[in-house]
Amino acid sequence: MNITRRIHLNPQSKGNLGKSFEAEFRTAWLDRLGIAWTGSDLDDRHHTFANRHKQAVRSYQLGNEQESKTALLSLFRRVLKDGATVHVIDTRAQADALILSALDELQVLDVCAEQRARLTFFLFPTDDTESMNNVGRLFLYAGDRVDYVIVHNPAKARGDLFKGSGLEKQLMEFGAKAITLPSITPTTLLAIEKAEATAKRGLSFAELSHSEAGYLERLLAGEIQWAMQKMFRQYDAIADLLLPTKLVPTSQQAAEAPLPASEQQPSLNFGE
Repeated sequence: MNITRRIHLNPQSKGNLGKSFEAEFRTAWLDRLGIAWTGSDLDDRHHTFANRHKQAVRSYQLGNEQESKTALLSLFRRVLKDGATVHVIDTRAQADALILSALDELQVLDVCAEQRARLTFFLFPTDDTESMNNVGRLFLYAGDRVDYVIVHNPAKARGDLFKGSGLEKQLMEFGAKAITLPSITPTTLLAIEKAEATAKRGLSFAELSHSEAGYLERLLAGEIQWAMQKMFRQYDAIADLLLPTKLVPTSQQAAEAPLPASEQQPSLNFGE
């Protein structure tokens, strides 16, 4: 299938998994490749995604089942008419049942297939049964109608409940690919919160990694640079699940993609 549009969705129920954290790296990667993207923020409690990307991301409110269905209808109508080739949706916790219900009732996956648009689900397994059951429900609903990226977050999951499980094996058989989030020190995370409070707005990782902007001191900005570079290499390796067919870069094109200005300056080497 020649895919003309990609829609990224992290529909998982459990909160505090690193979903918005990962999405920030992914949009920075899209910017690095020069790929136009738009976004939707369904985290109506925090709006972190929209606050960091006010020009590209629109916020939606999820209320009860009917209100959520109306909001998601508006969202997907907009996405399928949008000129951007990639759309990134960041969701709040405890919204998966609402999202799956709307996807089913509005026949979103069927409509997307007709328009050669394809969803990619970002799944965040942890070492608890709630998370595993949630991932399983999403997989049982979508099957081979979407693609899957499994996001391992060592800061949140230290057990082996998912690894080696039947669920992992089934996802891999359906073409799922895995990435691992880098661990950022609590010192840097706290400094980011303080910088955003001072700026009175959300700050993208690209902004934070540019030490000359003054948001973070050089050592901390260097850690963000290191984390971005580590994630970019992983996204390059799974680009076929993230981009429309014609935009998937070759290995050489990915290597030659221009780095953000913040990464072109000399940086400290924090290792892998």
